[in-house]
Amino acid sequence: MSKGFYRSFGKRLFDLAVAIPALILFAPILALTSILVRIYLGAPLLFRQERPGRDGRLFKICKFRTMTDARDAAGNLLSDDVRLTRFGKFLRSSSLDELPELWNVITGQMSLVGPRPLKVRYLPMYSPRQSRRHDVTPGITGWAQVNGRNGIGWEERFELDVWYVEHMSLWLDLKILIMTVSAVFRRKGISAEGHVTMPDFEGTKQTIVIGAGGHGKVVVSTLQAAGIAVDAVYDDNSHRWGTKILGVPVCGPIAELTTKPQQFRGIVGIGNAHVRQRLVQSLAIEWITAIHPKAFVHPSAQLGEGTVVFAGAVVQPDVIVGQHGIVNTSASIDHDCEIGDFVGIGPGSHLSGTVLIGNRTLLGTGSSVLPNIQIADDVTVGAGTVVIRNLASGCTLVGPTPRLISNVESTQLKKTA
Repeated sequence: MSKGFYRSFGKRLFDLAVAIPALILFAPILALTSILVRIYLGAPLLFRQERPGRDGRLFKICKFRTMTDARDAAGNLLSDDVRLTRFGKFLRSSSLDELPELWNVITGQMSLVGPRPLKVRYLPMYSPRQSRRHDVTPGITGWAQVNGRNGIGWEERFELDVWYVEHMSLWLDLKILIMTVSAVFRRKGISAEGHVTMPDFEGTKQTIVIGAGGHGKVVVSTLQAAGIAVDAVYDDNSHRWGTKILGVPVCGPIAELTTKPQQFRGIVGIGNAHVRQRLVQSLAIEWITAIHPKAFVHPSAQLGEGTVVFAGAVVQPDVIVGQHGIVNTSASIDHDCEIGDFVGIGPGSHLSGTVLIGNRTLLGTGSSVLPNIQIADDVTVGAGTVVIRNLASGCTLVGPTPRLISNVESTQLKKTA
């Protein structure tokens, strides 16, 4: 039987050929289960809920109820773990609660095998690839159910669903049905760790880079090299919208990220420390850390969230780098250095051991810092400069032979005096 014929006609015939005899065969079990549900859980016997089927069309799934209607003093339903009784857990672990879904199969709303129909509210949360699970009729059991059931995470579960959609065949359906019988007897993956079934799906997070300039491009490159797919770059420059950086579309404005922050994770790809800090403080997205595979970061080193380490960089033992830092191409940080938040370490720069650097400080390309030096907040060190003494907050140091050209803190002290 060809896959095209099976997808179009054969699967429906197979469902009817199995579901009708199965409903007759299991009729005594259905009757007995109905009596027990009435005794232990009360009425109604069945749990009905709208679920999205093929192409997202809604239908009412039909299962035996497994929870009580216990409520608090205000009339609100108690949590699932309180309402799920021992008898309800037995129904779920044995999959007896699923038997009424045979009627959904006979009416064509469900199939014996396919992606499990989930909550309606999840529909707008799927990525385009995950939405492909609705290209076929949902099933009582599926490829994800025989490969972990509720014991696997949402991302893996959806990948298994899409794999089934792409490989659906009669032989695969037969294999899944046989594996389902085995899975029911083994009773594995009934619930996710810490949950009575599965935690709610909160949407797949898009990985993004904020900033479409040159620095943003290198951040995209670093993430891609690290095996992290970047979904979009966000920028406020409307002339960049609709273009691409290394194959990644540029979107905007950045304010769009504030509408549904829980759907995004990423890195700010902007070199200016003050702009980086302002954006981080205004956005509640998940910040990630990226290390280029051609960089070396010792296992004992600590990198704060939002920090990125470019190719060729070296971070030695017991180094601490704060949040949203930049360790640029071929830069090196020797042992026991402590780097503050939003610090930028330029390409080819070198920090000797036990150096302390404050927040928002910038070390220019090819600069060097001698051992045990302390550099305060908001310091700028020019390209090629060698830092040989401690630097106070707000100063700028330039030149291959170090020369202090400005010191904000000293100027303010003179004005005060």
